[in-house]
Amino acid sequence: MSTYGSPVATNHQYQNQHQQYQNQQYQNQAAPGRPASGERPVVLTAAVGAALGVAVLNIVGAVLMLASVTDMVREQIAGSPDFGAEAVTPDQVDMTTDRAQGLETIFSSLAYNTIFWMLVLVPLAIFAARGGRATRIISAIILVVTALFTGVNLLLPVGGAVMAVGGLVSLLAIAAVVLFFLPASNAYGRQRRASR
Repeated sequence: MSTYGSPVATNHQYQNQHQQYQNQQYQNQAAPGRPASGERPVVLTAAVGAALGVAVLNIVGAVLMLASVTDMVREQIAGSPDFGAEAVTPDQVDMTTDRAQGLETIFSSLAYNTIFWMLVLVPLAIFAARGGRATRIISAIILVVTALFTGVNLLLPVGGAVMAVGGLVSLLAIAAVVLFFLPASNAYGRQRRASR
């Protein structure tokens, strides 16, 4: 008498198929914290998101800085008058002096420089999502300089909004640099290079 088709044989076949499926799933799983083969790791995606967030927030901060450059110059000059000069209020500062025009040029240049480098960072960060080592390194350099520059920028007489945006930019920049070089991001980059 054949047991094929009996409930016992069907149950045995089901268990064998289920065990094969589980073995296949186990083999396809990546190590903890690492993506499955070919998948972009979450940490790399988060790094790219943080870098893009830095770019957007830095551009917003630079635009706010450009909008308030005259007030910044007035605050700077009123806060540190020339040697031997009387202290003045920001409203009394003469904006036609060489000092005022020089400070206005410096602050405007810093803002435009920030906008330029953030526009460079955007495509680099997007390409870094593909796991490229060079784009991650260049992005990280720009992010480190951004964090340092933003920290120094917080020492200037900037408004509260610019200061809040600057603090957030510094934190995001540091997070992006760390995430770009976590082991999962590095492994993905090596995997992408090996598949070429």
